[in-house]
Amino acid sequence: MFHRFKTSDDTLARVGRNSAWLFSSKGVSAILSLAYLAIVTRTLGPAGFGVFILVVSAGQMLAALFRVQTWQAIVQFGTPLLAKNDQAGFRQLAKRGLTIETVGGVLACLLLYFLLPAAAARFGLTTEIEQGLLIYGFFILLAIRSTPTGILRAHDRFRDNALGETAVPVTRMAGALVLVAIGPSITGFLIIWGISELVSTVLLWVLVWRSDNSPGQRDDIEDEIDAIQPMPLKGGQSFYGFLAATNFSHLLTTTRERFVVIIVGLFVGASAAGLFRLADQLANSINRLTEVFARPMFAELSRLYGQSEKAELQSLFFRSLRISAISGAVIFTVLILAGKHIIYIMSGPEFVDAYPLLLLLAGATIIGLVAVGLEPLLQAAHRAAGAFVIRLLSLTVLGGLLYWLLPLYGVQGAALAMLVSAVVTAFLLLLMGSKVLRDLRK
Repeated sequence: MFHRFKTSDDTLARVGRNSAWLFSSKGVSAILSLAYLAIVTRTLGPAGFGVFILVVSAGQMLAALFRVQTWQAIVQFGTPLLAKNDQAGFRQLAKRGLTIETVGGVLACLLLYFLLPAAAARFGLTTEIEQGLLIYGFFILLAIRSTPTGILRAHDRFRDNALGETAVPVTRMAGALVLVAIGPSITGFLIIWGISELVSTVLLWVLVWRSDNSPGQRDDIEDEIDAIQPMPLKGGQSFYGFLAATNFSHLLTTTRERFVVIIVGLFVGASAAGLFRLADQLANSINRLTEVFARPMFAELSRLYGQSEKAELQSLFFRSLRISAISGAVIFTVLILAGKHIIYIMSGPEFVDAYPLLLLLAGATIIGLVAVGLEPLLQAAHRAAGAFVIRLLSLTVLGGLLYWLLPLYGVQGAALAMLVSAVVTAFLLLLMGSKVLRDLRK
């Protein structure tokens, strides 16, 4: 049976094999993230952890604004090139992705350097936190990870991609243990978090360079690194349109995840932000399962759509939907039964109040898990702009709910707003996905 799964050309089996490689990465990441999260919460306490999370959230918001995500565009436009064995065209596409990602990162570093002192004075940040944010921001903004990720995924090398991503939690765990030995601090954890991004970036590029079937062999990668300049590409408007839509969707998703933490910290307090983020981090352990399935799903749907295999595409989508729904129900049941004990064992009694938040945020994440195939379906069918509009509407709903619920119910109101927003997003994605499927049947 295992041999049949390993060698089968069935589309769901292909997604499953690629997901298995990602699951090895995400599984390790989920376990280690809980371990180093336990270290951070126990050493810094609710207030210190809240400040740490606010700084990290601000840095990740800045990265979402300026560190361009190119991997989806490389997979979307590179997969047809590889199917035609157009290696030169794929190298050109990779160069364009690298150029865009690098320029965005450098621009963001300059803005951070010149604007951070004024922002630190405005919000009363200490010198230690300001320096930590500057160092963390530079690391995360110069981590050119999306382009090598796209190259590896376009070549169906999910095993290498999983190995590169695993470097982040491994580095954070090792760094957290070192800090416990020499003396934990907010700045120390911020530096470790930034170094983990850089280590992952270096490893991903090394794996691209070593790839036998990738355009990223030694000469190709040296050319890409040396030639940071725009290159002409046929169909550039479609490329840039797709890139803009997917990046705006990524920005809206990051805003939804990180900006809420900042809002809670500003209006309720750092300790409340720490509780909210702890619950959100545990819920995001589930979200890693979503990413494990969604990323290979997007690559496979892109291949099927590009080859006009519409019947196979519909079959893959509905089969994955059933699997996601069953998985979500099982995971939520486990959290209801064991969630409070997990928080107590991991972070101590000071953080047990995060349990109701965990259930609300896990519910929101599981709704996203059930709808895991919808956004990849829209992107593969060249409806990325529609997915972006849905994310924008969802964020608008979230903002309105926060304005209404946060003053009434505090941090629990913020978690409830996340849940309702997730329901709205899934419903709208389902409507647009149903239209795509109807068009395919025609």
